[in-house]
Amino acid sequence: MKKFITVLFVMLLLVACGGKSTEEGSLDVGVAFYPMKDILELVEEDLKAEGITLNIHEFTDYQTPNNLLKDKELDANMIQHRYFLEEFNKANDTDLEVIMPIYHATFALYSEEFENIEDIPNNSVITLPDDATNLSRALYLLHQAGLIEVDLTNATNLTLDDVVSNPKDLDLTDHVPLTSLSQRYVETKFAVMYPTYARNLELEGDEQRLYVEKLDDVTEGYAISLVARPDNLDDANIKKLMDVLNSDKVRDFLIENYDWASTPAF
Repeated sequence: MKKFITVLFVMLLLVACGGKSTEEGSLDVGVAFYPMKDILELVEEDLKAEGITLNIHEFTDYQTPNNLLKDKELDANMIQHRYFLEEFNKANDTDLEVIMPIYHATFALYSEEFENIEDIPNNSVITLPDDATNLSRALYLLHQAGLIEVDLTNATNLTLDDVVSNPKDLDLTDHVPLTSLSQRYVETKFAVMYPTYARNLELEGDEQRLYVEKLDDVTEGYAISLVARPDNLDDANIKKLMDVLNSDKVRDFLIENYDWASTPAF
């Protein structure tokens, strides 16, 4: 009987320890540009109160945090929208998953010289992102703005071949990496880019924005999102991270501090 009680005690102790390991511990999350890091820092203390240490890792590119997440060196990342992730998964034979949309970045057409779409001269060069998903998004924005017309058969994977009308004969062949858009914009005077890169030029608010992307069934998928792996997306710590992110605290923070750059997506 004594032996049975001892074994039972050990088993209960192991169960208790196992439960604690799922409730407490740490999370390693990758971010790129603002306000991603700011958002995580905002909820850091909330997670600490739940027994979770949040380790925030900053990156200057979008491939590395996905590779590290795939290799289980990160628990999650918050760097990208769903369409970008789909392209990454396809190219790398991975199955990372969006688990929560966080915010919509304010994607826009910028011009240093003009204030109205109608004033854009014929044959103007408009610099666009060079990666497939953001090039498609830029072409869709120009379609929304009425500058071009595109075939919307595959609206989330547009290429220049899908442009069916270009009344101003705009040059849409100048494509550069996202991180080079602001530098190139200085030369071409027109670019479709995110506020992150416009900030490099000290542009804030609506300054130099000719047209801002409108939310619809297509653009909803461009929300910057929290991403995890299939094997950990139901982890207790991941769920707690989602809980603290899905809060009025985060929503109000975005509205009060980054309304010119983002819109809450939850």
